[in-house]
Amino acid sequence: MKQIEEQINYGNPILIVSVYLVFGIIWVLFSDAILAIFIKDMSTLVFLQSIKGILFISLTSLIIYYFINRGFNSLKFSNMFISENERKHNIILDTVGDIIVYVDKYMKILDVNKRVEIKLGYKKEELLGKSFMDVGILDVKYIPVLAKMFRQGIDNKTGGRFELELKHKDGSVIAVEANNKFIIDDNEIIGAVTAFRDITERKKAIVQIDHNIAHFAHLIDHIRNPLAIISTFTQVKIKDQVAKEKLLAQIDRIEAIIKQLDEGWMDSEETRKFLKDYD
Repeated sequence: MKQIEEQINYGNPILIVSVYLVFGIIWVLFSDAILAIFIKDMSTLVFLQSIKGILFISLTSLIIYYFINRGFNSLKFSNMFISENERKHNIILDTVGDIIVYVDKYMKILDVNKRVEIKLGYKKEELLGKSFMDVGILDVKYIPVLAKMFRQGIDNKTGGRFELELKHKDGSVIAVEANNKFIIDDNEIIGAVTAFRDITERKKAIVQIDHNIAHFAHLIDHIRNPLAIISTFTQVKIKDQVAKEKLLAQIDRIEAIIKQLDEGWMDSEETRKFLKDYD
């Protein structure tokens, strides 16, 4: 019985009306027939008809209360379930290290996670219903990039990944990598979810690596040039064979060390390329 009750949608208006209709018809037909058979006195019949009407109202009220209460409890449980899922969803979004922005097809912000306040200094309430360009977070120079992104999304219904800069509320700028995914309903783009990952430190690291590599190569050249002169001088000017061999052996050792530095320079160059091409 309990399993059958669980399968019935007690919040369905058609079910409530149907039960009320069937119960009302049965009550009227049978109660009137019974009274007509057993009660002959008119005044008694009128009195019992009134009692019958009160009983009918009371019973139907209890039945309607039962159904409405079951439907209300079902709705209450559904709302609690939705609220709990929404709470978990918000916790997950707020613990993500990226700025998550949900926009409509007109680029108006529908929702953001709390990371936007940490990274950009704006509260959620300051951004809802606006675009990043409205509040100055995103420079107008990125309009062509956004337009291209949306054109590609309309063409192939996919998102994309690109780099841009976001302006903090205090005026400072951070470099971010935007990973965009379109939301599609009935084969039409209705919005997008974009994750902005702060790559400022990565950019600084790449600049520093570029500087270090250039300085590294400069130092290696500055070592090789005088070493070549010393090697030539030793071979030409040093007459003592033993001394010459010892000097040339040390020059070869230095050359071997420079070769190792060269290999290290190449590894640094590969690292720089990897960081630049990193997705």
